[in-house]
Amino acid sequence: MIGRREEKKSERLMRIKEAARALFLKRGYDRTTLRNIGVRAGIPAVTILRYVEDKRDLLYLLFNEDHAKVTEIAVREMAETGSFLDESIAGFRHYYRYFAARPELARCILREVTFIVRHPGNHAFEASSRSLNRIKRTVEIARARGEIRHPAHDEEISRLIFELYQIETRRWLLATKPDIETGLKSLRASLAIIMEGLSGSSLKRSGSASPSGRARATKKVRSSE
Repeated sequence: MIGRREEKKSERLMRIKEAARALFLKRGYDRTTLRNIGVRAGIPAVTILRYVEDKRDLLYLLFNEDHAKVTEIAVREMAETGSFLDESIAGFRHYYRYFAARPELARCILREVTFIVRHPGNHAFEASSRSLNRIKRTVEIARARGEIRHPAHDEEISRLIFELYQIETRRWLLATKPDIETGLKSLRASLAIIMEGLSGSSLKRSGSASPSGRARATKKVRSSE
């Protein structure tokens, strides 16, 4: 009896998700209501709220499922032999492809997540945690190879890269027809700037960030007085 009840709940949720996905892509997220979804799924709108908090939660339920599949592919194809920049762009390429295939919905996803309070258990938290874990693996590999020497924790570096990715993705999606290569080129350029600081090369050139560099500069000034 319990098994049958759970089976019916699962079947009903599947109908809700299929209806929502179809309408979000056809009519757009903003023009779709829970009532529209309920009519298409053959389920009262009030019943949908037994499965999700609201329309935004339903959007992120769908995105989280897609995100899990995209991330699985990105992790599986991680070569771990290329440079940090090459591996990063190869990983982000999978997400850019996903967004490029549905730019209008992608804009809504990124817009709605801006003000979601992420906490364990909600779909936005799961998606962001999944991304951070994938990025962290890339950071760990780069640090092991000596590409990253900055003392910041890998978690902090991963979050910085994730936030940069979100900014770049939003800017890229401003185009009517976002071009994947154009977007990735811009992302790579921004990552290269961050990577210069993480590798320590900028500190070596300036000399001002290290005690020995400051000491040499002070000695030089004094000798010229």
